[in-house]
Amino acid sequence: MKFTKKEWIVFGIVCLIGIFANLDKSMIGFTADKLISTYGFTKAEMGNLSSVFYVSFILVTIPGGWLVDRFGYKKFVVVSLSILMVFSFLFGNVSGLLAILFLRFLVGFGQAGYTNGAPKIISDNFAPEQCAKVQSIVIATAGIGGILASTVGQSIINVNWHYAYYMLAAGYLLALVLVIIFLKDKKVANTEVKEKTQPAEKVGFFDAWKNKNTLLLAVAVLFSNLVGVAMMFWLPNVFHVNFDIENPAMLSTIMVGFYVIMTIATAISGSVITKYFKGKEQKFIFWLSIITAICIVVFIAAPVYQVAIAALYVSDFTMMLAFSALLSIPYQIVPRKIIGSAFAVLNIGAFVGGIISPQLVSAFAKEDSYFSSFIVLAVCMIISGAATLLVKKPEEIK
Repeated sequence: MKFTKKEWIVFGIVCLIGIFANLDKSMIGFTADKLISTYGFTKAEMGNLSSVFYVSFILVTIPGGWLVDRFGYKKFVVVSLSILMVFSFLFGNVSGLLAILFLRFLVGFGQAGYTNGAPKIISDNFAPEQCAKVQSIVIATAGIGGILASTVGQSIINVNWHYAYYMLAAGYLLALVLVIIFLKDKKVANTEVKEKTQPAEKVGFFDAWKNKNTLLLAVAVLFSNLVGVAMMFWLPNVFHVNFDIENPAMLSTIMVGFYVIMTIATAISGSVITKYFKGKEQKFIFWLSIITAICIVVFIAAPVYQVAIAALYVSDFTMMLAFSALLSIPYQIVPRKIIGSAFAVLNIGAFVGGIISPQLVSAFAKEDSYFSSFIVLAVCMIISGAATLLVKKPEEIK
């Protein structure tokens, strides 16, 4: 990618925030596993830990995308990072269940601010043909955050889980300083005569909600993210329960592999889609979703450990390719003036999936097996792919 110096700075800042945000999301799975063994919390209680996080996401996201489109992204991101810094630090100071749940709820407010601001930052600072590639690399920070969570994060959590959140708060402080210094809202230049003589069209609060394609993509993202959140949140415990893996080093190695593959898949997705599947994204997503579903079933049912891990990694790769492709579609079919609002709708779908995910898994899980839970996840992946096929591109709409 060829960027100007200013674009590289923006790109670097967005990726840095993404790394810390995703380190936070991935580390909570190891934290939950630690809390279960340390304090005796149940799986259902730890499922609530994830659910309350996504509830606060939705509360911010409902007006968030519209606010970003209407007033710019810098203030929104500054406030979100400040919230993340303060409440991550406080999260590291508690041990009671209610306090843990409440502070995780508040952390969700900050995460939502970044998630809603990032698409607008990308749209405003990069050329249309660059957006998909930039978006894919920003999504790849999920894998980088996961790798850090599975190595540095897990090591710190094993020593004292509180320290891990002090580290996280320091990372958010660094990102906040960089945003304040370097990030600026882009002022739209009135280069066309029409734009000079007429006031800019205002963005309506419900404009994105009236767009059928946006709603269909939100459904697809909901079921896709439901599966992704379940994998990241429950895998450490699944390996304990279904595969009798108690060695922290072995678990760390498996999870690092999972996140490395996630990083590779998301990082290359923009180039793969642009070069080989341009105009065929929907079918690409559908078939990847089918492959992912099959591999999820093989993973949880395989009698041989090596086959299970291989299936897990393939499902991880195809799932993240499909998810990245899903998030590239709005840049092609949604008007730029509502891009922030459109991604807010998609994010709400993702967050609803995040809320449902841990509860769904824990509801079908048995004391000694997650088999039924993962069959349900496979079905959810198929629904995601099917919903994508219903999206109509502008030239198809009569």
